[in-house]
Amino acid sequence: MLVISMGFYLLSFFIALLFSYRGKLPNRTIFFSMLFALLFYFAYVFHMGFKLGSFPFANIYGFIGLLGNTMILALIVFSLKNPQLLRLSAVFSFFGFLSDLLALPSEPSPYRNPLYSLHTLSALFAYTCAFFGGLASFFRLLLEKKLKHKDMPTFSLPINLLRFSERLMINLAFVFFTLTLIFGSFWTRIHFGKHWINDPKLVFTLLLWIYYAFVVHMNLVKGLRPKQLSAFIILGSFLSLLNLLFVRHEV
Repeated sequence: MLVISMGFYLLSFFIALLFSYRGKLPNRTIFFSMLFALLFYFAYVFHMGFKLGSFPFANIYGFIGLLGNTMILALIVFSLKNPQLLRLSAVFSFFGFLSDLLALPSEPSPYRNPLYSLHTLSALFAYTCAFFGGLASFFRLLLEKKLKHKDMPTFSLPINLLRFSERLMINLAFVFFTLTLIFGSFWTRIHFGKHWINDPKLVFTLLLWIYYAFVVHMNLVKGLRPKQLSAFIILGSFLSLLNLLFVRHEV
């Protein structure tokens, strides 16, 4: 199933490259090619999870691969409303192919407790929302700068959609980081006999939760100007990326 998923990603990638010079992509073909790639990838993940009886991956490779495919799925869903996103289908397809490759060096999870699965899935959705929030803020700032100089970019999304998206994503990121800590606390209570352990990953995640709590509540009380809010959201995405890639569990 994983090999088939890679094949569909490569197919959509080469179709996008071949037709890009014509200025018009076969959107329907690329859309369904990436959709089939996602279906086979998630079928592989669910098969592994069902066989293990838990979240299927134990190391960073499998988690990042699942995160990448989850982001591709979200972009495919968004493209139903904004077909312009499919203009970046070559990038999406290549990113999806690399995400699939990360399943190869991944290791199966040794933990069978459902709280561990909920903890990991919450973290997955938290990072997804954090990264999409940063992208929405980046594109919003870029679009506003272009409009200010009366230079309309060739690729753009509705600015109101970007404003709505960045606010929605930080709220969801805060919710899912909250759930990550809650489920993690209950899981460590069962596994280690206490609700908190001084693990670097958990400590940094707690700091991220505090950061997003501050940004969300400042937004609610209108304590930040729009550009300040976007800058904070982009910084949150950067901090989330640091936590994902460079902070490791020690337990």
